[in-house]
Amino acid sequence: MESTLPVRIYEDGGSNETAYAVHKAVLSGILGGCSYSVWGFQRRRLQGLAIRSGVAGLCCGSLSYGVLLWQAQQARRHSDSLMRLRENAEAIQMVPIDNLAPRLPMQEFDEATGQNALETNAELLRQIQREDKLRTR
Repeated sequence: MESTLPVRIYEDGGSNETAYAVHKAVLSGILGGCSYSVWGFQRRRLQGLAIRSGVAGLCCGSLSYGVLLWQAQQARRHSDSLMRLRENAEAIQMVPIDNLAPRLPMQEFDEATGQNALETNAELLRQIQREDKLRTR
């Protein structure tokens, strides 16, 4: 059985998993149909079991195929985004996000705005706490 999905080769030489999506979906459908058939035999509901197990297998296979296609699409988008980021790495200056970033000059901000940031934040926090107490009552 030949897959109609494109196999995309990435820079590292590996291919994505969409080449086997059809095979995985078929196996999932067979497993779902067989599982439903076994469950039907255990419950002694034999009338129409073949049709019901076929529908259950079809549902399992289509769900599996849909999930595999969605995962492949997400991997493709992620790969394309990383490719664009690599292409534009020289133009984009990324700032590291960690605790080593320099502190903001609070005194300069206080002087520029005419407010004390710590006092204003403390007052805002007290106001939020008062409003939360009124809501919970």
